[in-house]
Amino acid sequence: MVEEHAAALKAMALCRALSGVELDAIAAIVETQVVAAGKELFREGDPGNGLFLVVAGEIEITKRGPRGDRSLARMGAGGVLGEMSLVTADVRSATGRAIVESRVLRLPVQGFRLLLQGGSTAALKIAAAIAEVLARRLGTMNNMVLELADKVDPAGSALPALTDTELAGMYRTMQVWSF
Repeated sequence: MVEEHAAALKAMALCRALSGVELDAIAAIVETQVVAAGKELFREGDPGNGLFLVVAGEIEITKRGPRGDRSLARMGAGGVLGEMSLVTADVRSATGRAIVESRVLRLPVQGFRLLLQGGSTAALKIAAAIAEVLARRLGTMNNMVLELADKVDPAGSALPALTDTELAGMYRTMQVWSF
């Protein structure tokens, strides 16, 4: 099973900096999960139990809002989900549901933290890659805030334009946004 996990990890951008030995160290602690179409991989509000790497299939990320669930993203093969659970003890900030039958590798929090505590180079490289993923997501969110700020209300809209204070609040909120 370790060889199968290592082969799947090798194909992931998150693991591109890992040597063969380092891949094996991570492969030894990841777990394969198969998620049936329509089933949840994780639920908003649940404790984070690890990072997920999408090996095959597609996972939709949704967030509860005042008007119901809103789709935030769809992640296919190579997608990284739940990375914040390796960094913080916060609950899941969104729900991940399989669009089609999907196969993921879960990197459990406890195993990852044990590797970090032991000074594992593999775990340190994964942590650096997670920082890169989060930085990219923050950049995307910054651009989205700017796009929202530039939108003009449609004619006859009952909704007022966002104020600078509201936009600043959105920006602060989005800085901690993750799956």
